[in-house]
Amino acid sequence: MSKEESVTIQTRQLQLGMYVYIDLGWMDHPFPLNRFKIKSEDQIKTIRALGIEHIRYSPANSDVPPLQAEPSVDVVAVKPVISPEVEAMLLEKHERKIRLEEHRAKVRECERVIANAAKLVRNLNADIFSKPTACIASAHQLMNSFLEILLAGNGTVLFALNDKLAGEEIYVHSVNVSVLATMIAKELKVPAADIKMIGLGCLFHDIGKLEIPTKVTLKIDTLTSAEKSFLQEHVSYGEKIAINAMLDPAALAIVAQHHEYIDGSGYPRKLKQEQISILAQLVAIINLYDNLCNPVNPALALTPHEALSTLYSHYRTKLNSKMLQVFIRFMGVYPPGSIVSLSDGTIGIVVSVTSGKTLRPTLLVYDPDVPKEEAILLDLETLPDVNISKAIRPALLAPEIFAYLSPRKRATYFFDATKN
Repeated sequence: MSKEESVTIQTRQLQLGMYVYIDLGWMDHPFPLNRFKIKSEDQIKTIRALGIEHIRYSPANSDVPPLQAEPSVDVVAVKPVISPEVEAMLLEKHERKIRLEEHRAKVRECERVIANAAKLVRNLNADIFSKPTACIASAHQLMNSFLEILLAGNGTVLFALNDKLAGEEIYVHSVNVSVLATMIAKELKVPAADIKMIGLGCLFHDIGKLEIPTKVTLKIDTLTSAEKSFLQEHVSYGEKIAINAMLDPAALAIVAQHHEYIDGSGYPRKLKQEQISILAQLVAIINLYDNLCNPVNPALALTPHEALSTLYSHYRTKLNSKMLQVFIRFMGVYPPGSIVSLSDGTIGIVVSVTSGKTLRPTLLVYDPDVPKEEAILLDLETLPDVNISKAIRPALLAPEIFAYLSPRKRATYFFDATKN
């Protein structure tokens, strides 16, 4: 809402149900946002304790009108005195800002790791035929570094990262699947040695696509029946490449079986149930999820929220039910990358989810009063009165909100361990 659509009143006219604007710098008041609907008398007391005599409010977004204005009285201008309670709230907000800066620094570090991992996968694709032993050794080294982070704490934080990876997009799929699969394996309490095999198998799971022309693998339009059959051959091609490279047997099974479904409807061998490696059953879920979020044709991409819903509604009889439940529970109803509307009307993008707290993620929120480069991160764990009300497709956002939140074209992830 613009300033022309707001009305300035005295702070003594405030009451519950009014939608107000705090025209101060974000660090000069203790509230999470610069605009909100008043829900408690404590909020009114805090606003008045800031020493401001006038405030803007939105008639259209308020439930009630302001209280009757009292006659104006000439007073001597004095410097407002901030109460100890507000001082404490401002200090807490300053500390929160420090934590948010640390969060941003962690995201930048995760983005650096992902970019390097994507480059490594590109090199694996380039050297797998001429230097197979060196490729496998490099993949082991990458997975060791992943495991060092993943197993460092009791829980896991999943971050949504930017998608500006300088041409590495086709390699990010393998990294994405590796990241998510190893993370869910930890949730399933899979032994560390098997988690590493899952990661290795994911890095090489699509290696067979090297044998298929890019006019098929990167085709935007619907594949013909012949092209679809040809593309499915990447599994058999990949198995042969992995055997030649002497990939570990457990990881090899993932390469050979990541498109098999427990009901026998998968390919290439139409395996069922226990015929499929238990590790490959997990990777099949993650591979399908990432393909739904990041298809070759971006116009067909589902939001993370929609992809999880599709897995459950259309594929749950084809996938390992226990693993699917754990995956959905870990990612949350609104996975990182989801655009959401909060119960107070705020719109934001989910930037991270902590295991065990998926309904209280951290969001980057849209606030036209705050510059985009200083955008506020809200940890819903610290705001018990605010909840996510619904997911929103990025295409439905107003242009100014879309530009501010910058939804990622790809859903790209990395993790960090929590030390709870």
